Amino acid sequence: MAAEDFRSDVRALLQQMLAEAKTTPNSDVMLEVYVEEFVRLHGDYAHQMLNEVFNDARTRIDARLSPDPIRQTIATVQTTVQDVWKIFTQTISGSGGPPSSGQG
Repeated sequence: MAAEDFRSDVRALLQQMLAEAKTTPNSDVMLEVYVEEFVRLHGDYAHQMLNEVFNDARTRIDARLSPDPIRQTIATVQTTVQDVWKIFTQTISGSGGPPSSGQG
C-alpha cells in the first residue's frame, strides 16, 4: 500500500538524517537538503496515488460504458462493494459502533 511505503521511506530518511546530524557541522544546509528530499518524496507518492485513482476511475468508466452487460454488472457490483466497505470503515473508525437508525 502506498501509505505504508511512504511511511517506511520517510522513516528511513529520518534515520539517515539523525545519523548524519551527529557528524555534520553545518546543520542548516543539511536541513535544507532533507526538506527538499521530503518534498520530492511526498510529490512522488502523491503523484503515484493520483495515477492509481485515475486508472481505477478509467477502468470503471470503461466498464460502465461497455456494450457488454456482464462488464456493466461487474462494474456495478464493484462500486456497490466499495461503497459498503467505505461506510463500514467510516463507521468503525468514526463512532466506534454501528450507525443509529434515528428511531428510538
